[in-house]
Amino acid sequence: MQRIKCEIRAADQSDHGMLVLLAEETLHPLAEGAGHPERYCTGDVVDLLRRADVYVAAAGDEPAGFVALETDDDALAVRCICVNPGFEARGVANQLLDWAEGLAIDRHLARLVAFVPTADAPSLHLYRGHGFVGEADDAEMLALEKRLPAAPD
Repeated sequence: MQRIKCEIRAADQSDHGMLVLLAEETLHPLAEGAGHPERYCTGDVVDLLRRADVYVAAAGDEPAGFVALETDDDALAVRCICVNPGFEARGVANQLLDWAEGLAIDRHLARLVAFVPTADAPSLHLYRGHGFVGEADDAEMLALEKRLPAAPD
């Protein structure tokens, strides 16, 4: 598939309904496919959208995906990257992760962190391709991190 260029912007309250539907369409089937449908809860997504810094990748008028981020001590934690199925394998997740890295550097944070299920090969490939390293946090999750350069003053 051909890569697309997305415009990334901060999500606002009016985006939340669409983002919940996007998460339901993408994350719920992933949890079911991994044999753990209990890991997806719409209420958890709603809570995340309320508390996190959320950025939407738009391709024209259509949402291509979103990323939810939280600052944790000296790190920016990637809590969720979600890509619209119609935009998979078109570079959207890479653009969102690049955005998160730039934001962390601008905020003078030392690292990016993410927790990824060990069975989620596409996500592991994404993070490893962006220089994340890490060990298994438990049998089912990997704690990944990327050290960041200091931002220029």
